[in-house]
Amino acid sequence: MKRKTALLLLLVFLAALTVSCRALGGQEEKGPAVPALTAAPENTPELTTLPEEITIPPAEAQEPAEDELVRVLDYIPEIRQALAYATVNNFTGQRIYDFSDAYLRYGTVKKLAQVCQELAGQGIGLKIWDGFRPVAAQAKLWEICPDPAFVSNPVTGRRAHCRGNAVDVTLVGLETGEELPVPTGFDNFTAYADRDYSDCSAEAAQNAALLEQTMKKYGFEPYFAEWWHFTDTDEYPVDEYFNPAIPVIWAANCEEYISLRKTAGGEEVIDRIPSGGLVQLQQWDGKYAKVSYGGTEGYVLTSYIRPADDSYFLECLDAVPPTNMYSYEQMCADVSRLQLMYPDAVSTAVIGKSELGRDIPVLRIGDEEARYHVLLQGTIHAREHLTAWLLMAMADYWLDHGLLGYGDVCYHIIPMSNPDGAALAQRGTLNETQRAIYARDQALGYTAAEEQEYATKWKANGLGVDINRNFPAGWERLEGRSEPSAMLYQGEEPFSTAEARALRDYTLRYAFDVTVSYHATGSVIYYEYGDKQPVNSNSASLARAVQEVTGYGLEGDGGVDGAGYKDWAIDALEIPSLTIEVGCQEAALAEREIYSIFARNYRVLPAIARWLQR
Repeated sequence: MKRKTALLLLLVFLAALTVSCRALGGQEEKGPAVPALTAAPENTPELTTLPEEITIPPAEAQEPAEDELVRVLDYIPEIRQALAYATVNNFTGQRIYDFSDAYLRYGTVKKLAQVCQELAGQGIGLKIWDGFRPVAAQAKLWEICPDPAFVSNPVTGRRAHCRGNAVDVTLVGLETGEELPVPTGFDNFTAYADRDYSDCSAEAAQNAALLEQTMKKYGFEPYFAEWWHFTDTDEYPVDEYFNPAIPVIWAANCEEYISLRKTAGGEEVIDRIPSGGLVQLQQWDGKYAKVSYGGTEGYVLTSYIRPADDSYFLECLDAVPPTNMYSYEQMCADVSRLQLMYPDAVSTAVIGKSELGRDIPVLRIGDEEARYHVLLQGTIHAREHLTAWLLMAMADYWLDHGLLGYGDVCYHIIPMSNPDGAALAQRGTLNETQRAIYARDQALGYTAAEEQEYATKWKANGLGVDINRNFPAGWERLEGRSEPSAMLYQGEEPFSTAEARALRDYTLRYAFDVTVSYHATGSVIYYEYGDKQPVNSNSASLARAVQEVTGYGLEGDGGVDGAGYKDWAIDALEIPSLTIEVGCQEAALAEREIYSIFARNYRVLPAIARWLQR
């Protein structure tokens, strides 16, 4: 079954039900109605509400529209592909985009299928070197090579690859897949790459001419300077939003409906999307996503949408289970599991112990002798424990998808800097010492919550010290609480907590080029501390690179509320550093938020690698 076609069919039928679904009424954006992440993907709630007289025909019964961007392999399974810009094997020496399957307009794919059919009669096949290219990838190429003779300007140029009707191909043996002799390799910027075949071998000239003649026969226009480049004569517009690296079709993840707003964060509601209603994602914008619903464009809160196809998650995570209650024990087990699964890429260590005696593990991906070193840490605040899952899920995904192919980088991932606090917040109960802190917070008017709610909102470590206020970067200026508390107590002095000392000691062991601290919540990136240069400018540059893949807002905090790990890394060590706040609603984040959080953040790792090699 073709995935996107099936989703579009669901969109058609669910749209027909929108009127009756709206009549149900109720409150906006209520909690999750979809099954838990561990449920089988076939348990799709929106289908169970369809009246018996409505039936859904097989996906194969409806052909994609000519202008739909589709995965080429779904329609030409025999075609070979080796996308040059999904590897470092291109003229830039960098991976330019984060997917490895070619996409083209369906009308273009149909023509390409005719080419393949004719060539197959001669025992010849095609290999794709490049197909659809996101606008951001085009901009990256232009940044590296701003020469319109070789790279189309991402703003004013033709941008044929961004239209999805241009393809770079070569000939291969149909059975062997081995490339046939051709005038040059891909991305050769010399005169030998043009279509004057007098300067290459007779066999290479014959093959290039055969490719050109066959492609022209079925409606492709060749580009003279590049023997491999062909553009469909049927025109399509530049697609500003499509990116195969993230899901396209998303579903409303709520009990009744979510609001489609005119602007991000605005009050004006232009439509309501019922539970299970399908939207096309266009771009991320802070806490919101710009989507198209029934032909209407608007904004929805990202916490209330999820990919319509569960396999996006179920297929990409081999070791780490998707959950918003990712325990310390599960994290330790998964660190060991990933090391066993990828012994050549992964090493592990313990950076220290927590105040209550738990080991704090680090997962290293890459060579410790690498040119660049990046430290990422999460769950320094107890109730923000979803960030431990996120970091482990990112590691799981990229170990399977070639993270080390982005450059000579070693990633040091500390998923849970505050294991005692995380265990407390997830358990929702307090020990004797913590119960005394709770009683004092009640007496001082800091909380009126019942014990369980108080515990789930806990931010500090197991002894009531906020680790992210325990670093010597404006520590003496902090205004908070004067005694151990669930939050805001910075300790008796900087580095008074075992956890802060463990982070300090590990950070000083390596010459880190970047640090990233994951927090929740807010969908924003903080990127500076104080006024020190050039580290703040470099942090701002890094933040913009991360913003490109996450769509999060940018905030230069200027050290207003310092003493955090990021602040210390910038101030004391002059390391470009970020704090990334994920999610939209109050921590601890609900399970429904992990879908958009993962989709927005998993490409942060390659984005950092690209930034380091800029």
